[in-house]
Amino acid sequence: MSEYDRKIWQEEQAARDSALEAQREKWAKTRARSAKNAQRKLERLRLKLSESGELSDWEDEFSSSVTERLEKFGSAFHDPEKGRPADALSFAQKKVVAALKKKAKGPKRSQSESEEDQRGKPIKARKTSSFKTKKNGFNNKGYVPKVRQIEDDLPEEEDEPFIPEYKDEAPKRPFLRIVK
Repeated sequence: MSEYDRKIWQEEQAARDSALEAQREKWAKTRARSAKNAQRKLERLRLKLSESGELSDWEDEFSSSVTERLEKFGSAFHDPEKGRPADALSFAQKKVVAALKKKAKGPKRSQSESEEDQRGKPIKARKTSSFKTKKNGFNNKGYVPKVRQIEDDLPEEEDEPFIPEYKDEAPKRPFLRIVK
């Protein structure tokens, strides 16, 4: 390798290294941002549930331990099989947070119990979609698959099993001939 080639290779390698370092910094910022967002969400949920008195000991311990791991490591899990590397929470932890969010939201209210916004005006209920859902789709609870039952094809069982009769006849000799 000549001196000129070595110099070009070193410049290219330095450019690749700097691009890789910039990408790593970008990923680190993304992980830190997602950790902060998850931390804020958990704290909000914990506060809302504790104010309403619905926060159990397990939920309190879960949110405090996950918050502690988010502060210390920037992620609440280590195993890459449990979630994407850029995520702050694993798939299972996200399910628990979703359950906490659902619990904090509370039961559905009827339209007679209308809420008011900050200005004191009543909040209108959202309009539902005008698109109709399929009545015979897979999501319909009344769906019954059309399958053939094997038991229907089997013959009815008889009381006595079939036993063939014994005949004491000599077997006939086979008829053979030569074909030319």
